[in-house]
Amino acid sequence: MRRPEATFLGIGGELVSGRREERNGPWLGAQLGPLGVELTTRVLVEDDEDRIAAAVGAALASGCDLVVVAGGLGPTVDDRTRQGVAKALGVPLVVDEGVLAALEKRYRDRGLEMPEGARVMALLPEGAEPVPNPKGSASGFVLRHRRTIFFGLPGVPAEFRAMVERSLIPRVRRELAGSSVLLAGALRTAGLTEVEVARRVGEVLPEDPRLRTGFYALPGEVEVALAARGDDEADARDLLETAMEKVAAALGDACYGRDATTLVEVLGRLLRERGARLGAAESCTGGLVAKRVTDLPGASEFFAGGIVAYANEEKTRFLGVPEALLDRCGAVSPETALAMARGARERLGVEVAVATTGIAGPGGGTDTKPVGLVYIGLTDGSEERVTRHVFPGDRGTIRAWATTIALEQVRRLLLGLDPLGEVSEAGEDRC
Repeated sequence: MRRPEATFLGIGGELVSGRREERNGPWLGAQLGPLGVELTTRVLVEDDEDRIAAAVGAALASGCDLVVVAGGLGPTVDDRTRQGVAKALGVPLVVDEGVLAALEKRYRDRGLEMPEGARVMALLPEGAEPVPNPKGSASGFVLRHRRTIFFGLPGVPAEFRAMVERSLIPRVRRELAGSSVLLAGALRTAGLTEVEVARRVGEVLPEDPRLRTGFYALPGEVEVALAARGDDEADARDLLETAMEKVAAALGDACYGRDATTLVEVLGRLLRERGARLGAAESCTGGLVAKRVTDLPGASEFFAGGIVAYANEEKTRFLGVPEALLDRCGAVSPETALAMARGARERLGVEVAVATTGIAGPGGGTDTKPVGLVYIGLTDGSEERVTRHVFPGDRGTIRAWATTIALEQVRRLLLGLDPLGEVSEAGEDRC
């Protein structure tokens, strides 16, 4: 039996340009999988009526069972989704009196007069039913076009998710749910290349039409995405968990978590378990280690802070790195990395400290110290480590690599694992 398929269209110039990450599509796919519906296509489209119409037309022509459009249903001039959908379907926009009345009441309840421009949110393609929005003012809509169920929903994540849960999923469950179930999971790694991760996975997962594998690489990290299709949820769950166990074993200690778990979340748990706090001393990463950690709510429980000491004099002033050491060994050296980590541990009063110093480029490299060279220093008072790395890419990529590997080195120190990279001995007599 043919499995139902879905297409997602994310509307917005900020999504196309990358100024904002599109998250509704992946979340929707995760909700549809247990219903046996597979999200096979995800497209981002500018706020342009003709482009939206073309994308909608292509989605309908593909013969998919479900099309979900998110975004562009507000009252501003760049909200063109309803016009684009109507053009693709060849129908006019008509005022839905129920939606209009609800809009007027929403403004009236807030003691405001509804602006004339807001009336556009009551326009729906002819033949569409309104989809209530429990979190906002912009109504969605749903219609049938031949074999396809078509949903138009606001793109604000909280509104989109509430409307999917209350309206889209019940409709899909009634009219479209497949005869099989698709479940997805992920394993997250740090320190391995994408090629190496793929090699290890390929050695333990045989070809199986019920399993699908994908690899998604970021600087210093690779996510292994797994999807399993079964006759029912228990069957799919068993297949997925078996595959996850095999892959996790193959990835070894490079695998730090699964599904949406982040490296910082793992560090936070490990530090809390030890009753320890982390501090950072940063040169080439310029505060990115501290930013990455403090992006996690509640990080103050295990992270004391960071010192960005970019210039040599600031390494001495704020971290206590001896001027003589900097003169003799240089700012980019194992000796300086370790001195920075020691200084951060002392000045910040933490149990564990990590330091980064390197050459992010594009200039400043030499034959002996090339662009991409980074030393990472670590100390927890009883153990000290310095590792040497040469990271690939441009300035931003090198800094991203250094940030991830610095955090991974902390994880490995806390777990008693061997460090990544080339271990460098630090000693003033070696300079």
